[in-house]
Amino acid sequence: QTHLAGSLDMLIEEYARYSEVQQKMQELIDQFVEMQDELRACNNTLSTLRSMLLTEMQVERSLPTSHRVHQNVRQSSQEDRAANPTLYAVCLGPFEVRRLGSPITLCSNRNGQAILRYLIARPDHSATTDTLMNILWPDDIEEVALRKLHVTMSILRRSLQTGYDVQEKYILHKHGIYQLNPAIPLRTDFEEFLRLYTLGRKEGGEAAAYYYEKACPLYTRPFLMEDLYMDWSFPLREQLRQIHLEICSTLTSHYFGKRAYETAGQWAAMILGENPCDEPAYRQLMRIYALAGRRDDAIRQYQRCQQVLRDELNLAPMPETVTLYKTILRGELSE
Repeated sequence: QTHLAGSLDMLIEEYARYSEVQQKMQELIDQFVEMQDELRACNNTLSTLRSMLLTEMQVERSLPTSHRVHQNVRQSSQEDRAANPTLYAVCLGPFEVRRLGSPITLCSNRNGQAILRYLIARPDHSATTDTLMNILWPDDIEEVALRKLHVTMSILRRSLQTGYDVQEKYILHKHGIYQLNPAIPLRTDFEEFLRLYTLGRKEGGEAAAYYYEKACPLYTRPFLMEDLYMDWSFPLREQLRQIHLEICSTLTSHYFGKRAYETAGQWAAMILGENPCDEPAYRQLMRIYALAGRRDDAIRQYQRCQQVLRDELNLAPMPETVTLYKTILRGELSE
């Protein structure tokens, strides 16, 4: 009996181990099935991706070579812009250079900032060493002026690089020429102003008014007032000023023709803010106020015109202005 009991205990232990092994085997089988399902899903995904890739390759082969090159250039250009964000220069207001919408803290060296403004204003954004020395240190001997230029450039470059890790230098120097790096995009408010003005002149009519009204907010003050007394800045400043006056005059006439007298008056007043001696603008304001039923304001505009011309130019109003004034006094002005 003792032997039989021992055999029975052994049998029970073996059965327990068998059951445990069987359970583990079942768990392994379940894991294997799950892995098969996952492999099947991965295989389906790879097949889909392979089909998409083959389709794109076929489309790519069917495109003209020039189109494929353009796509590669565009992708490369986008990558370059990400690495070298566009600089935006404000020249029709207090001078400022922005990167990613934030102003760059430029060097406190006035000559350094003057060099940057000069390079930005140039059509090709470049200048020779001799030109910069003659502008900034005309009375110094060449050796001294050259040393000052090198020091100033070093300070300017450092301030442009500070605060942002760019792949390219902002200012290049080669063969005696300093140039803003063409690899770093540059936009300016005055070039955008000129672009909108050109579009307006080309389109005319309502489209011109649209473009002009987008251009005018860019012109908050004359071009680079920081360099007001520098000869190099005068031609472009005067060109932009005349264009601004032309835009305001065109918008005055545009809204006057639509009988939008209040808006027309705002544009005419803007002309006088830029040029207080602009007699045609006074006549426009006189007509606007008279036709809007503001006879007293029209008369005051004539009186102001009369005084400004006398004080500033020692002149009397033109006969055309006097005639308009008398017509308004008699209440005979008509549309």
